[in-house]
Amino acid sequence: MEYFHALSLAFLEMTFLFVGLSLLYNQRSAIGQAPFHMALGVLLLFAHLVAAADIRATLAGTLDFPIGPIVIFLPLMAAFLMVYIIDGTLAAQRIILGVVALYGLYLYLGEITRLQCNWLGFSITAGLPGATLDRLLGASRASMNVTALSRLLDFFLLPIVFTRCKNYGINRFFSILLAFYAAHLAGALLRQLVLTLLGLPAELIDGEFLARAIAELWLAALLSIYLAKIEKDVRTGEKSPLDILFAFFGSYGRSKELEAHLREWENRYQLVLENAGELILMTDEEGRIVDANLSAVKLLGAESAASLEKRPLFPRLRVISPPEFQLDRVPAAPVRFRCILDEQSSRAVTLACTLSPIRLRGQTLLVLIGSDITEETRLAAEKERLSEQLTHSQRIESLGLLAGGIAHDFNNYIHAILGHVDVITLLYPPENPEVTAHLEKISGIAEQAGHLTSQLLGFARKGKYRVTDVDIRKTIESSLALLGPNKRQVEISFRTIPGMPAVRADSLQLQQVLLNLMLNAIDAMEQNEGEQRLTLFAGPATEAPLPFSPPADHPGARPEDYIFIQVADNGCGMDHATIEKAFEPFFTTKPVGRGTGMGLAMVYGTVSHHQGWIQLESTPGAGSNFCIFLPCSGPADSQEKP
Repeated sequence: MEYFHALSLAFLEMTFLFVGLSLLYNQRSAIGQAPFHMALGVLLLFAHLVAAADIRATLAGTLDFPIGPIVIFLPLMAAFLMVYIIDGTLAAQRIILGVVALYGLYLYLGEITRLQCNWLGFSITAGLPGATLDRLLGASRASMNVTALSRLLDFFLLPIVFTRCKNYGINRFFSILLAFYAAHLAGALLRQLVLTLLGLPAELIDGEFLARAIAELWLAALLSIYLAKIEKDVRTGEKSPLDILFAFFGSYGRSKELEAHLREWENRYQLVLENAGELILMTDEEGRIVDANLSAVKLLGAESAASLEKRPLFPRLRVISPPEFQLDRVPAAPVRFRCILDEQSSRAVTLACTLSPIRLRGQTLLVLIGSDITEETRLAAEKERLSEQLTHSQRIESLGLLAGGIAHDFNNYIHAILGHVDVITLLYPPENPEVTAHLEKISGIAEQAGHLTSQLLGFARKGKYRVTDVDIRKTIESSLALLGPNKRQVEISFRTIPGMPAVRADSLQLQQVLLNLMLNAIDAMEQNEGEQRLTLFAGPATEAPLPFSPPADHPGARPEDYIFIQVADNGCGMDHATIEKAFEPFFTTKPVGRGTGMGLAMVYGTVSHHQGWIQLESTPGAGSNFCIFLPCSGPADSQEKP
């Protein structure tokens, strides 16, 4: 029973020492590092004095173990590992240097004291006799010299083995326990080797070996519980009773105030980072996500930042500019670029990003900061499109002014030619039939030129128009009737939407517009190997087959105020360059002698004069789709016919 009491007392003493060191270390921010380091130094010296006194406890039967190395020194090793886990390598290095310095100081003071004990006339008036103190110091020095190498080896092996175990994903308790056991085994082997070389008796597995293994198991459990408690206190910000006790000290109150300010600024920084409107991500060199803020989580379609960890980011990005930038290369300096996130999905967004490399604990990480510029990009593209439309309209307007001036002058010349032909015929009736034929030829050519000038005037919006309320369905039917034999090989599809309002227009000019578009469509389908399909469709602009997209000179146009007329074919189609010039005068893709290049120019001028516009979509080999938009004047009387 006495043995059990002794073992219990030793067990409680070891637990008390570790708990005391843990409490001191937990309050290091309040009372500083000095008390904790002083406690370590005092216990280290006391452990060696107890070891020198060879105070032992019986474990079982004849197995016993020394109190100093087990009960006192092992809590010091656990405290050293605790410092390494919480504060890192630098703090652990400082403890090792302090232990080495203290060891040297102890040896120096011990030798001086032993010399004093042997001086003549030296005596101790109370307590231990001088000879006893001399023997105690000599034995402790011998003990320290024997165990110094093994203890130093423990200090180096503990953090190394613990770190390797954590890297392999081993639980923290088992990582601590394996670190203790590895240091224990290495120290025992080294001690066995030294004693063997000195010729002293030694056993590898004895009472001290077993007692230390049991004590290390208990200390590993205590250290794991302490670390778990520390993490909980840091997350919740709770105050322990010891915090309240130390609050009575003035310096502690000041340090807690500074700590509160620091925590407040950390919280502000975290709040700003998490709620920033920009995407902020941290990745490793391979592009795997390490951390992300709330905006990044939202843009990436994840539930939380934790769910994004280790996921590859770079495959989801396509760089737009600069084109030479590659995400699979770590930049040497911050790089700005534009990219599209998840281009193939409906959630695709355009980002303006900055990618910066940083070094953190010897590892290269990449910080990606991105702004969502999807809407800005869309507005810029829309602005560019409107600018192109305005430029095109201005070019057509300039051509119209030029064509109108030329047409007026040219028309005067034609009238003069025809007048002179009539004068010659009247005053000098030709008797030679060849002369008569030539004069008739001149008149015919002049009339053709007059028709051309009429088209030029129509393009220039200077033709003569007779505006009435026009029923679009009847106008399309009249235009189809004028096609005649041209429509024999063509499959024509024609329909209108019931209740379509009328438009204010010149019926003949509008008929000419539709006829020109239909003839061009039939010409475009000449080379079709299969069917030739012409589609005519009319109705309110809200039902138009093409998006309602008014040009820049029609601001505020609404679909409900317009009707549309569609003329579509499945012919050869046009490329982008041809579309850009399709409505310019004298531009044609037809062979020489097949077209003057004035058909679409006249169509453009007539539609523009009626306060409308034309939208064109065409793809080479897939046909063309002309859509005319005209302002409506009111409800029409006609209805859909079967």
